[in-house]
Amino acid sequence: MPAPNTGTDKAATSRAILREIVETVALFAIVFTIARFAIGNYSIVGQSMEPNYHETQRLLVDKVSPHLLGYSRGDIVIVHSPSGDIELIKRLIGKPGDTIELRDNHVFVNGEQLNEPYLPPGADSGPKGGSASWTLNENQYFIMGDNRSFSQDSRTFGPVEVDNIVGRALVLYWPFSDFHVVQHYAYQ
Repeated sequence: MPAPNTGTDKAATSRAILREIVETVALFAIVFTIARFAIGNYSIVGQSMEPNYHETQRLLVDKVSPHLLGYSRGDIVIVHSPSGDIELIKRLIGKPGDTIELRDNHVFVNGEQLNEPYLPPGADSGPKGGSASWTLNENQYFIMGDNRSFSQDSRTFGPVEVDNIVGRALVLYWPFSDFHVVQHYAYQ
């Protein structure tokens, strides 16, 4: 004969349900916090990365793995602008220790000309009126927009410190019709 259902059983069931709800909410809060720390979102402003990325597109940005694995030349990165409170999307051209030279409308890294098939026709890679060069310190990176004629980048404000790099672009998610994993160019 089964034991009669008592108030004690109902209380235990209610506590178990309440505990399950609290654990689920706590786990969600922890996962959400870690995800927000590790992955951010970014809305593209301006035309400095056209034709590859356009204004109002939105990206997910990996903020953690670059600190563990480092950045590579060709990465699409989000950077705090040295000249304001905005974030910029740019391509990473030079890493710490590199010498970047701009001449004859081409970019040279450590004496080797970069092959840049992602540039739009007629992109102006050089400084106005000649050439320029930078040797990067241990925490500096050189960044440039793909639409060089309309980009404020390291040619204007100099190399950026690693602390000013927010992270590496991961996925373009909006508009959904443009959805894709961001391809970072690997220089030969």
